[in-house]
Amino acid sequence: MKQKALQSVQYIVLLALGITLSWLFFRTLDLNEMRATISTGNFSWFYMVMLVSVMVYIFRTLRWQMLIRAVGYEASFANAFSALSISYFVNFAVPRLGEVTRCLSLKKQHNIPFMQLLGTVIIERVVDVVSLLLVLLLTLLLQFSVIIEFVKENVVTPFYEGVILKIQNGNQTILIGAITVMGLAALLFFYFRRYIRERSPRLVLQFVQGLKDGLTSIGKLERKGLFIGYTALIWICYFLMTYFWFFVFKETSVLGWGACLTILSIGSIGRSVPIQGGGMGAYHFLVQQVCLLYGLGGLMGKTLATLIHAGQTFFTFAMGLVGLIIFFVGYWRKKEVVISKHTPNPSQEGN
Repeated sequence: MKQKALQSVQYIVLLALGITLSWLFFRTLDLNEMRATISTGNFSWFYMVMLVSVMVYIFRTLRWQMLIRAVGYEASFANAFSALSISYFVNFAVPRLGEVTRCLSLKKQHNIPFMQLLGTVIIERVVDVVSLLLVLLLTLLLQFSVIIEFVKENVVTPFYEGVILKIQNGNQTILIGAITVMGLAALLFFYFRRYIRERSPRLVLQFVQGLKDGLTSIGKLERKGLFIGYTALIWICYFLMTYFWFFVFKETSVLGWGACLTILSIGSIGRSVPIQGGGMGAYHFLVQQVCLLYGLGGLMGKTLATLIHAGQTFFTFAMGLVGLIIFFVGYWRKKEVVISKHTPNPSQEGN
């Protein structure tokens, strides 16, 4: 009961955070101006974005099949593709639940042990995190001045001016607020310390075991170079999914690969935040701030961030629907085969 209560609280808090960030992003935005701006766009590039997005799903499915094969099982491309599509759809509404849904849906089709599938998904997540860190490092090396300016404007300066400077000037409200937050954090820690102490070792062991199984599966891969190649292609497609949006508007077409790389890196952090709606609010804010650093005005930056997120949202829902159709068609066919095997043949009965 306590675990379910914690999960419910986490879900509500994250949803409230996403709604708040979205409200802060859109409250100063003139929607009529945004509509007028959008009407000037060349949305033939949207089809290119969708095409590259499909390629991401294909490369991810092929990569996942390699991991499944490495642990001694086989899964058809259609069923693995379906499970992957459904998982992204579920993650959009309930972050992190998609991984479980992916394993359960494929287990239903191929009867592969759940924990084996979960191990492959965990190693996929590890590979994704490592890949993101490498992309962030590459961005830092190639766009160092922009990243430093981003951190200064969005982290250092707001914290200094909004907290430190006000406390130094004797603002009692900020001081009381800071003490209250720290006090609440301490109370929550002491209240849940027994739960943390009891659950943490088991969760850590489960994670380590899953990571060990995942690493073992990579060691068993027959074509490790192909696995790395699929991973590289996935991130190249992510890059193009952002880059093609630049050509929708004349104002954004001047942005180069450096801006695209920075938006990809910072935006990926926003999407990684476990907020419902694909990091709604967080993604919009971060991308818009990056656009400002590259000289893109507030309205155009917000429009670009909104369109990228809206396009990906549309695609996630569409592919989720496709995944569900593939799943149920496959499930019904499998059920019909089972029924036909257990149904007596009338001609044989007469004999």
